[in-house]
Amino acid sequence: MNIKHLTLASLLLSSSIIASDTINDSIKNGTITGDVTLYAEKADKKGNNPDEGFTSGSIGLGYETADFNGFKASIGFRGNHDFSEVEDGDYGETDKSILHTANISYANDMANLTIGRQEVDLEWMGDFHEAAILGITAIADTNITLGYTKRIAVADADAALESFDKINDDNGAYVLDVKYEGIKNLLLNPYYYKAQDVANWYGLKADYDINTFGATGHIAASKEDIAGKDDGQIMQLEARTNLVGLGLNIGYIKTDKDIGVESMAIVGDNINPFEDSEKVYVADAKTTYIGLSYELAGVELASIYGQTKYGQDKEKELNITADYSITDNLSTGLLFVDVDAQDSDDDYNKITATLAYSF
Repeated sequence: MNIKHLTLASLLLSSSIIASDTINDSIKNGTITGDVTLYAEKADKKGNNPDEGFTSGSIGLGYETADFNGFKASIGFRGNHDFSEVEDGDYGETDKSILHTANISYANDMANLTIGRQEVDLEWMGDFHEAAILGITAIADTNITLGYTKRIAVADADAALESFDKINDDNGAYVLDVKYEGIKNLLLNPYYYKAQDVANWYGLKADYDINTFGATGHIAASKEDIAGKDDGQIMQLEARTNLVGLGLNIGYIKTDKDIGVESMAIVGDNINPFEDSEKVYVADAKTTYIGLSYELAGVELASIYGQTKYGQDKEKELNITADYSITDNLSTGLLFVDVDAQDSDDDYNKITATLAYSF
């Protein structure tokens, strides 16, 4: 073997050793996060409906490697267990654990790409998805998201787990989401979604915020692909202010008279302001709501009250929350829900309590 070959072999060997050490460092310097959560829920049902409730515990663990030439790997797990139920079946499904995050990502100054199981938070795409999501940041004041999702799951600490399920019979859905902040105090968010042979839906959201005042305007519509199915539409207007620590917001949501949002919510949603209401998105629904928030002695207090008129019927809902951080890692929260349904036998109130330790 001549000197050139020996030199080349030495360079390749040293490069592989350096790369191996760097990858090992990336793994060793990764970040571990997690939480242990205790949760209790009790609902007082009216009429002849039996009361509902359960207590449960949840453990969440997550790990992300340190950056290696722009690459990272992430994994996340949640395990839930119900301790008791008021009535059999109150807790829900029997899945005890879920691997909700398992992905590889790459990022540089112009773009980022994540492939695998990941949490997504867009206007009509939420929870955890098996997806490929590309973010483009090369254009000034603009963030472009291109994505494809095939399956969706829910992994909350305060409810039964919902394992990954096919979207659109395994055909999935596509998204194009653009956020533009080139105008002072204004965020413009046009978007477009497509689920093959089901529907296309698109919309525009605008948020304007200054020191003590903000406003939101949002409109979305669907073009249904299934023969004989009407197209859907929804509109939202909201104004908000904050004076001397007191937050106030007032809003109005309206759906079209034929089918409401219909296919738009198949991969997630973010408009409904209530904890429980199922009527905000139905056909011919008109929702008005008002919310208050205030922090008192370290306790974050918030409430929202609203009414939804749908067709000739109506439903009212009140939500009250109180959240307190005992330490940097330990927090507790209370939630009260009161639903006044069209049929008085469907009225109920519910209270929940959460104690969570996170690290």
